[in-house]
Amino acid sequence: MDTDLRERLATLSPERRAELLARLRAEGPARRRGGMPGPVPPLPPDTVAPMSYAQQRMWFLDQLMEHQAIYHTPVVLRLRGPLDVSALGRALTALVARHAVLRTRFARDQQIVEDPPASVPLPLEDLSGLDASGRERAVYEHVAQAARQPFDLTAAAPLRARLYRFAPDDHVFALILHHAVVDDWSIPLLVGELSRDYATDPGESGARPPAPDVQYTDYAAWQRDRIAGPVGERQADYWARQLAGAVPTVLPADRPRPHRPTWAGETITGVTLPPHLAEKLTAVHDGPLLTVLATALNALLTRWTESTDITIGTVFAGRIRPELESLIGFFTNTVALRTSSAGDPSLDVLLERTADTVTDAYRHQELPFDQVVARRRPARSGARNPLFQVALVTSEAPVEEFTLGDLRVESCDVPLGTSRFDLTLSAARTSENALVLNAEYSTELFDRARIDSLLADLRTVLEHMVTAPGTAVSALALQGPVPGVTLAGTPDDAEPLPTAEPRPASELRTALGQSVSELWRERLGVDHVRADDDFFALGGGSLQAAALVVEIREWTGTDLSLGEFLSRPTLGALVAAAEDALAAKRSDRPDAATVAQADLVVPLLPGDPGVTPVFFFHASSGSSLAYAALCRELPAGIPYYGISVPGLDEGDLPGSVAEMADAYADAVCEVAPEGPYRLVGWSVGGGLAHATAVRLRARGRHVTLLAMLDTQQPTMLDEAPDAALLRAMFAENLALTAGLEPPEEWSAAELSGLDEKAQADRIIGALVDEGLVPPGSAALMRRRMEVFRVIISTAAVWRPERYDGQIDLVHAGTTPASTVEDWMPWTSGPVIGHHTPGDHYGMMRPPQVAQLGRTLGPLLAREVR
Repeated sequence: MDTDLRERLATLSPERRAELLARLRAEGPARRRGGMPGPVPPLPPDTVAPMSYAQQRMWFLDQLMEHQAIYHTPVVLRLRGPLDVSALGRALTALVARHAVLRTRFARDQQIVEDPPASVPLPLEDLSGLDASGRERAVYEHVAQAARQPFDLTAAAPLRARLYRFAPDDHVFALILHHAVVDDWSIPLLVGELSRDYATDPGESGARPPAPDVQYTDYAAWQRDRIAGPVGERQADYWARQLAGAVPTVLPADRPRPHRPTWAGETITGVTLPPHLAEKLTAVHDGPLLTVLATALNALLTRWTESTDITIGTVFAGRIRPELESLIGFFTNTVALRTSSAGDPSLDVLLERTADTVTDAYRHQELPFDQVVARRRPARSGARNPLFQVALVTSEAPVEEFTLGDLRVESCDVPLGTSRFDLTLSAARTSENALVLNAEYSTELFDRARIDSLLADLRTVLEHMVTAPGTAVSALALQGPVPGVTLAGTPDDAEPLPTAEPRPASELRTALGQSVSELWRERLGVDHVRADDDFFALGGGSLQAAALVVEIREWTGTDLSLGEFLSRPTLGALVAAAEDALAAKRSDRPDAATVAQADLVVPLLPGDPGVTPVFFFHASSGSSLAYAALCRELPAGIPYYGISVPGLDEGDLPGSVAEMADAYADAVCEVAPEGPYRLVGWSVGGGLAHATAVRLRARGRHVTLLAMLDTQQPTMLDEAPDAALLRAMFAENLALTAGLEPPEEWSAAELSGLDEKAQADRIIGALVDEGLVPPGSAALMRRRMEVFRVIISTAAVWRPERYDGQIDLVHAGTTPASTVEDWMPWTSGPVIGHHTPGDHYGMMRPPQVAQLGRTLGPLLAREVR
């Protein structure tokens, strides 16, 4: 390094020096080869832009995780002072107009950019009636609810804004985005632009910064051209060598890895390393903070996993051109860092090895992570990342402090209760130059105590790096992990997921089999396929797999599972799964008087022959498909069936609970003539299960389980509720089931002055506007609204008979414990209460449904007497 450069570096802050050195190390070899990337050219007008590689990965994960909130990015700001709501709305609208990526939706492999909106919706909710403690709780509850609401990446740009008022000078602004359009590096850019726009006088539109010359769509096309050439091949060769034979480094856990993860997690925040230690750690190495922390993590993992081949994950910013540095978008790329700790090195020696790993990774950071994975062809699993399970993310620069005019702005952390990996450690500097560590971990695998112990050991390693860098890894005085479950290999080698058996080659000649085979050949570019051909062995990638499953879903109108295909990726298994899904969809229900009783029963999940089945009774929707997520959380090997209301899609509907219970008793006896019977019902379905159990016992049948999930006591009204109220309740039920707060315009008071058709039209229009139902579904929604009215009306006037057995009542965390006592008059046996987290609706959705599964599972595992 020349003297002039050394002097210049000496004048920089530690953060800027580390950042510049990292860039020099990464870019130096490329400069010498003349391989620095050229400028990003704008696309010709009216050109449809491809997705970037990072966006493609997000689209795939969104399909795999069934639109969960795992990759939602909430930006939550507490605004103290007199807020100009109109100015904030104008600033948000200007931001979205300036950055095309914030108004982009996706169509498989394309970005569809919508025109700039006249205004971005910014609904304001007034919570000023809450006391101080209630305000803080409301920040979490309301924002978390908004953040967990799914995005449909194909329908609209994944951006949602909310404003909450606690007092005239106290607001919370929440901007929820999907990771497909924004990365962590974009957040300070976004807040900074909002701040500038907020302070701009509305009459001075020219004072607002112009739209960038280069948009994210331009970058996506430029990136694909670049990776398709020699740069991509050169980097692919490097990663093939670097990761040859690598396996994920996996921590010992407190529980086995589930085959169907819910991605439930928690975040430990605010673990602070004081400024004096943070400054000394920076002085340990003239490189990025990532290198120092990765060294400590490598040493810790060597001890905790008893392995010397350590692979962890990280992300690089990906903004390798100056014009990309101020652009909002998703530029980051995931990178695997593989370092050897063989030979029991000292910490300073391990630091050198880790520095080499990080520097080489910087030089080869452009190859998209999916292509790195695809070229290695690892065993596929919907339950884990194929290259690493522990991730480390760092930020070099101190967190910036922003203002909105005269307002004080505070950033709020609102954990989503999810975890993308087994463990993600993140580190950032405060304005006082301290170092704050956060740990996001999977609660499906780890107890809090294990992660607390790991963080304590990590701090011990970091202190030794400063005070005793010559200490050998084996000599570090660590607590070490308590004995736990070894997770290595479990996702693919343990009990398989229940999947459809592959059909013989002759059965692939059905119309569906031939069509799926043709799609398979097109995706893979092959001429011939057999039933036992493996999609990935023939060269398919995860994104191709997702596109194939989505295409079959759209074509058949079924809920074909991407996760199941990844676990059993043969052509025969895919055709079998598609045929089974289509058969379930075709289960017609004509007139209730003529339908065969067994047709009321819908198979939800197959089980082993001879095992006593479980029957799930529909709630107010009339459909039993609400139990699909719960079934995946319950013990394997049990046949699970759903009971749907007669006349769900057409025909006459039942006139009373007694009529339903008679039909349901006939139906379950036809499916399982000998019994015994295990009945489960959620909400209204619990009452239907109770009434059916009474019928079965009157016939002398043996009922071994009656489980009621958050079922309230019978109302026993003299007459059914008003129709307008029931229509409002129907819309409210749909909203709450989806995790939304129902708007005021759906209330019974707003509907009562309209005739029945106008009431239905208003409700259906509002549901479409909120994205809860698709356009063009008016006829279906009218039918489902009528089904809801009939079920709630009949349940409201139902007077139960006494059941002569035990009731297991599972109630949600927000339900009064007195609900157990409410059901005692309606059975001669005991009522046993069981508690599960969440509320009435949340208990049936991820991540709470996993807890419900753990509560209900032991009841199903009881010996059948």
